[in-house]
Amino acid sequence: MAFPRIADLADQLFELIVGDFDRTFRMYLQGPDVVSTESFFRVQTGLGHPFANLMITRELRDSELLRNAIQPLCSDDFPSAIVCLGTPGIEAEKLLGDHGFNLAEVMPAMAIDLSALKAETTNAKCSVEEVGPDQNELWVHTMTEGYELPRPFVERFGPSVVSSIAEEGVRYRYFVAFYEEQPVATAVTITRNGIVGVYCIATVPEHRGCGVGTLVTAAPLREAHADGYETAILQASTMGKGLYTRLGFEEYGDIPIYARVPAS
Repeated sequence: MAFPRIADLADQLFELIVGDFDRTFRMYLQGPDVVSTESFFRVQTGLGHPFANLMITRELRDSELLRNAIQPLCSDDFPSAIVCLGTPGIEAEKLLGDHGFNLAEVMPAMAIDLSALKAETTNAKCSVEEVGPDQNELWVHTMTEGYELPRPFVERFGPSVVSSIAEEGVRYRYFVAFYEEQPVATAVTITRNGIVGVYCIATVPEHRGCGVGTLVTAAPLREAHADGYETAILQASTMGKGLYTRLGFEEYGDIPIYARVPAS
């Protein structure tokens, strides 16, 4: 297997990162509440969190297509969000604004040469363990608390679903960080084409800011590097950006998120 380095990927990194993000959500989220086309991917659960009613799109210049695609998410019964895999133009921004979607966050697309991964803070009270399908409940509960997402939505990302979405050449690994034997953080790594994608980094609120998120991110990456992998990629939240920067990740572009939250 080839293990590409940052230097090998050059100007491809942003497209690689957003493409991996799009592919990951399309693999995890399947079912009757999903619409998947070449232009966009949309899940509409009706649950009370914007990410549970989500559209991911790179088609931002066709106003008619965009208008029709977002229409099911313009309900006052639930919040919704749109992730733009590219920079919206003025026309797209106006269309989104006219339908109640406002810029909520800009996620940096980030990557790291794993040989440059910086030392994480150690804590004798913390440990990171890989978990499998038999520990699905543990991972899902911790992720639900950490990301503050509806549990039925998180269950669609748990380790027990991997057997149903498995692809040749793709490896899913799940991790939980423990503090004094209590589960407090989660992580997932997905390796494709010799590159490590980092997902589902979440820390329960009462343990944020204590270095647990750093540990649960760095430990799987150190293992991946020991296995020969050279590059890791992720999409950082505003909250997580500082953590990843401290570990050595660098920015390669922006991913805007627009949210619509009904007043009710």
